[in-house]
Amino acid sequence: MAKQKTEPVKDDLPRDVPKYPNQYLKLTLPLPISVNHIYQSAGRGRRLTTAARNYIKTAQDIAKRAIKEQKWKQDRDNVWYVMDLYFYFPDKRRRDSHNCLKLLTDCLEGLLFRDDYFVLPKIQMVELDRENPRLEIVYYPQEVTK
Repeated sequence: MAKQKTEPVKDDLPRDVPKYPNQYLKLTLPLPISVNHIYQSAGRGRRLTTAARNYIKTAQDIAKRAIKEQKWKQDRDNVWYVMDLYFYFPDKRRRDSHNCLKLLTDCLEGLLFRDDYFVLPKIQMVELDRENPRLEIVYYPQEVTK
């Protein structure tokens, strides 16, 4: 039986049916910087640290390359995306993987999605890999079920 396309319910958050529901994008990035190390004080405000600025550039370069190589197509503005995350940490030091989400979603905004409001990060696994610490991402549109 073929799946029927459904239109979103009127009284709902903005939610478009994806034009490309079967596309996936796979990325391998360096481990993101924790939210505790993204900002530094700057007078009355705060600004990104050098490490955060460097991470953003590296992650965006990798994402741009993956978009081109995997022929990722930009979808409608109000499509919700799932971001499956697989963390591989370099040592047994206690880390909070959730603290890495802020910089990660902010730096991919405008490349993979219009607004990180529409991203549903799911931490699927946290492992130890002393030889190759990294973050693996599988990114795809959320199926509209209503």
